[in-house]
Amino acid sequence: MYSLIKLLITGLLGIAPFLLWAQTDTIKLHFLYGSRPARGYKDTEKKVFGGIKGGHVNIEVDGKVLDFLPGKNPLLPQNGRPTGHFRINPARYWDTATSKWAEVHIPVTALQKSQLLILFDELSEQTPYDYAIFGMRCAAASYHVLSEVGLLKRLRRNQNIFQHFYPKLLRKKIYRWARQNQYPVYFHDGKTSRKWESDQGIF
Repeated sequence: MYSLIKLLITGLLGIAPFLLWAQTDTIKLHFLYGSRPARGYKDTEKKVFGGIKGGHVNIEVDGKVLDFLPGKNPLLPQNGRPTGHFRINPARYWDTATSKWAEVHIPVTALQKSQLLILFDELSEQTPYDYAIFGMRCAAASYHVLSEVGLLKRLRRNQNIFQHFYPKLLRKKIYRWARQNQYPVYFHDGKTSRKWESDQGIF
């Protein structure tokens, strides 16, 4: 009996690394849509950065949300002394009741999830690049983070900036990717006092 138990334990230890790699979990990619005051509400609704072409992208893992945020918001990046930064926030800290947003659930392995959490800590301590209007912003930064753990194809920084210059460009790619892989996507409509960015051309 002892020999049988020992054999079973040895077998389990042998496949443990594979189980760690194969085990699946879920992370969330959040898209907040750009908007501007709707007709008749310009006096009561505020303007927001980027307007219709604005919005935001961030990644949630285990209730932690990684955001890439502007500092002095330069036109061109100052990578030697960046003022933009990554920050870890609690899950769904934005106004979920009145904003327009979407949530893509992406399956990951236990190893990928662990790598993402390590990345979250490293990036929040020291950003590798600056936030700039003509540089890395939230969409490109989110793509970069997901590509670092093998979920998306790695791109050179200039390619990433060009292809994901604002959130809708990344959103279009992610929705297509989610549809191909049957990943769940959840939507929430925003309040009618604002005109929200549409998904025309995506679906």
